[in-house]
Amino acid sequence: MATATGSVKVVPSGIPGAGRGLFACQKFMPGDVVASVDRPFVAELETERMEDTCAWCFQRGEKDPENRAKAAMMGMPQGFIDTKACAGCHRAAYCSKTCQSRAWKREHKYECGVIAPPRPELPESVRAAIKLLGRLKAADPSGPEHKNMLDLLLQFRPAGTDSRLEAFKEIEKQKFDDFNMLAWAAWSYCGKPGMLGSVDSRAASTAFVFNILCNAFTLASPVDGVKFGIGFDNTICAANHSCDPNVVMTFLQPKVELRALRPIKNGEEIFVKYVDVTNPIGVRQAELKQRHFFDCQCSKCLKGTGAAEDRFAESPDSLPGRYFTVADALAKKHEAKLPHFLGSPVDTATTAQKRVAAMEAEAFVISGMALDSEDTLESDEEKMRNALKMCLDSGIWSLTRQPVPEFCRQLFRMYLENGSPYRAFRIGLKSYFEIQPKLTPQTFDPDRVINTWGLAAVANVLCGPAFTEIYGELQASGVDLRVVFIGLLFEVYDQLPRMYGLASPFGKVMESTFKQVVAGMGLSEAELRERVKQTWPSLETAARSIDLLKD
Repeated sequence: MATATGSVKVVPSGIPGAGRGLFACQKFMPGDVVASVDRPFVAELETERMEDTCAWCFQRGEKDPENRAKAAMMGMPQGFIDTKACAGCHRAAYCSKTCQSRAWKREHKYECGVIAPPRPELPESVRAAIKLLGRLKAADPSGPEHKNMLDLLLQFRPAGTDSRLEAFKEIEKQKFDDFNMLAWAAWSYCGKPGMLGSVDSRAASTAFVFNILCNAFTLASPVDGVKFGIGFDNTICAANHSCDPNVVMTFLQPKVELRALRPIKNGEEIFVKYVDVTNPIGVRQAELKQRHFFDCQCSKCLKGTGAAEDRFAESPDSLPGRYFTVADALAKKHEAKLPHFLGSPVDTATTAQKRVAAMEAEAFVISGMALDSEDTLESDEEKMRNALKMCLDSGIWSLTRQPVPEFCRQLFRMYLENGSPYRAFRIGLKSYFEIQPKLTPQTFDPDRVINTWGLAAVANVLCGPAFTEIYGELQASGVDLRVVFIGLLFEVYDQLPRMYGLASPFGKVMESTFKQVVAGMGLSEAELRERVKQTWPSLETAARSIDLLKD
């Protein structure tokens, strides 16, 4: 048995064929920290982030002078963090001598001479394997470091003792070959090291690469959404997937926490999501199969297509005739994808079902949510808007059926980047009242907290002198944008203790902003909260009147 803290333990899972799982050793209430690690066992930056982000604590410093000044003016951490490259390799960067020293002692000394120019920049998995091989060779065979290494080598899939590498090869031949090449590169670059005992360094390199890439989680900033890289931890990654998870993972730069989404009993298995669980069952199953190589048998998936994620606003038979030609053409284009979007086998599906499935496949590709999508976050605004309108105008999709929520999220970002804050505010407000409460019922869910934070920032922009006309129009309808801004801040501030915590980097930014804003309003907090309470019904009325087809 491997134990991370006294609050959880790693033992055989109750899911057939799942191997091990993470289990609670005590009761937890919503928002409680279920498991926490000060820094993941493996944490690797994307190549694009190695210059501006600390390789130890993952604090990012803005390098562009103009953006740095803007961030500093807003109190954002990237306006004050300054990273400096390692004098040895000139690749890894650190925000302080403390971080550099910690990184050197634990791992950087094993890669410094390996990743230095003129060698080309290496991908995350190769850098991770190089460090791990060095750590394994240096570890005391009787110590916890060595034990964790063997746990990663022998217990995690697909390269563990119940090896599924051959099955992996049959399912994903190209990916199998790619992973093997990365493992060989890591082993070769670090000098094909010899190991103590019976450990074979070549096999270890293979296991490290396969197990990390198949179990890694994304490391991203909650403040601005910037993706830093990948992480792996023996404890965190022992938690199995469920499409109805009872915990959620948060990254606190560099701490990683699992927080309870609902009450958890002593002895209950801990489940986290590996994929977007708001997607229809066929999409979830396909993604889990292709990325994590298993068929999900969670409680939600066992219900089939009966969950809310699979319900359309109207039956496919109600599809307007004006979409028939378009849908038939899309059916040919996405023939291979149709099984993922149908509630029945292709050969038994009706023409109407195939047409709607084809339209859904096209929408998922444009949104970037399809596994093999080449558009991912690169679709232009017009393409995104047209796809959203296709879904809503057909009458088949509801606001909460994916990928409609994803279109709204991405258009919110695009409108901001294109200098259209009012359009961002409208679509963000619609999502705030009519989408997010249904997709993420927990008010402290990290996605919901971050979306509310983003909407607050837009409301603040619209309070500026450049938008006096918009401000006046909303004021006349009973919506005071200053009150809206502070109300959204109240919501984020109130939820932080149950998700990120006020001591986290995000929490510190939020608390500082909150105190400054409240102090500048000239009213007590109680008076401000009362104004928010009075304003919210008018704000909700305005939100529900927004027609996204006319946006």
